[in-house]
Amino acid sequence: RGEYSAALRRYQEAKPPLDTSRFAARRIYFRGGQIFNFHPPTGGSIFNKFSNFQISKFFQSDFFLTIFLVVAAISIKNSSSPIVSFFQFLKLFEFILFYFYIKSYAFYRFSFSKTLLALFAGGIFQSVIAIGQFIKQSDLGLRILGESVLMPSLSGVASFFNSAGEKIIRAYGTTPHPNILAAYLFLSIFAFYFLFLYKKDQNEESIIPWGLPLVFYFLMLFGLFFSFSRTVVFLWAAGFTAQAALIWLKKDFRTKFWRKSLVRRRLILILIVTIAAMGIFATIYWPEVASRSKLSSDDEAVQLRIFYGKESLKSGLNLFGSGVGNFVNWFMKIDPNLPRYLYQPVHNIYLLIYSEIGILGLASFVLFLIFLIKDFVKKTGMKELYHYSFLLFFLSVLIIGFFDHFLFTIQQGRFIFWMIAALIASFQNRA
Repeated sequence: RGEYSAALRRYQEAKPPLDTSRFAARRIYFRGGQIFNFHPPTGGSIFNKFSNFQISKFFQSDFFLTIFLVVAAISIKNSSSPIVSFFQFLKLFEFILFYFYIKSYAFYRFSFSKTLLALFAGGIFQSVIAIGQFIKQSDLGLRILGESVLMPSLSGVASFFNSAGEKIIRAYGTTPHPNILAAYLFLSIFAFYFLFLYKKDQNEESIIPWGLPLVFYFLMLFGLFFSFSRTVVFLWAAGFTAQAALIWLKKDFRTKFWRKSLVRRRLILILIVTIAAMGIFATIYWPEVASRSKLSSDDEAVQLRIFYGKESLKSGLNLFGSGVGNFVNWFMKIDPNLPRYLYQPVHNIYLLIYSEIGILGLASFVLFLIFLIKDFVKKTGMKELYHYSFLLFFLSVLIIGFFDHFLFTIQQGRFIFWMIAALIASFQNRA
């Protein structure tokens, strides 16, 4: 026993001290974000009180979008028509799922250029129908495609009087309203710019690669103009001018797009076709252009938007609003004696969200947009012209939201809004 004890003492004295460095504080990560520091019992507290929690990893656009959806669900309790609100909540949920699907999978699984090509082809189709409708001043009988019934004698058809006093029906395409047609053609024209400027043709000298897309572009411009959507046409013109200014003023873009003869030819062709389309349209349809160019506070469209805006604020300061999708029912309840055609959603998606989903809904939605744009600018570094193009188009869509409700109330409008939002968000994953 004595020999065993002596040997044990010699072993303990000779044994090197325990190396505890490998048990030092360990950082625990969850899906890319540092959550907390772990310390072994000998090093102190097991949890370091989440002192290293990274707020920037938590407060992102998807978080605020989730909050927006939760608040929309809670708002149903305030609705005077819970069934309608529940259905509209399901539509919102559907398009938020669509947003996540597009940004996280579709743009990577399928060719991005082919997606834009499909949008471009759809724009050509809608433009041909729109041109036919305007020339005929009635519908083309395409009920199977969802075309609206259009006749000058029908009430509720979007129309105006030109400077000669004639009633003019605006083009619809197969959409429910000319403003939706204009927004979709705006998207299609945007797709054309990207495809035409960045395409790689094997036979650059062939007239077909140059001529045919430009003919289609000309048709889409006429389709856009025939919608007579003042807001969208103005935003298209402003975006076109802004991108031209970027190419001219920013040295990197000037080198890439102007000093290279091939790309310069493409830019010149786009400019020529654009000026030609605007000039021809203004010359042929000057009475209509002159009439729609005039905008005053007495204009019916302006008066109605002001009226709806004031009505939407009557709900007061409410955390959860009157219920998602419940504005019209709420409106009919507080003003029951108006003509039925006046019962429409407020023509402003931000006031609509405030009225239906409350101040919490509006705050979470605005924060979603702010973080979405911030992350896009940060991830891309705005190094390419198309980064500016995507951002300008998204900002244009947000501006449209100040003057119309279709981005949140009509299927085609929802498609446009959530798809371009997903496009912006997809750059967070690419960088």
